[in-house]
Amino acid sequence: MENFIEFLQGRQALCLAEAEKLARDNRMDEANLQKAQVNIFGIFVTVAQIPNQPPDFLEHKIEEIPLAWHKSLEAAIKHGDFEKETVERAKIATMEEIKAELTRMQGG
Repeated sequence: MENFIEFLQGRQALCLAEAEKLARDNRMDEANLQKAQVNIFGIFVTVAQIPNQPPDFLEHKIEEIPLAWHKSLEAAIKHGDFEKETVERAKIATMEEIKAELTRMQGG
């Protein structure tokens, strides 16, 4: 689990640095997407550090947490809210990256 947390923290730091760079370049929409990714990585740093959980706890959270994002994405598409759609897609893509890395680290 330590390696997974290090991965999350590393990706979080990279996204934060990129957000700061984009903000300096006055590219606020892109900076905000990076900040959304920072938050997702941070959520999973916290989840991965919750003590005394069953072995499948993290995998369950990886499936459970983005359910609301998928619903929000559907609503954004339905209402033509491109900005919200973009944010939800970025969050879901970040979640897929986290899921893939956990699977890779578990040898699956």
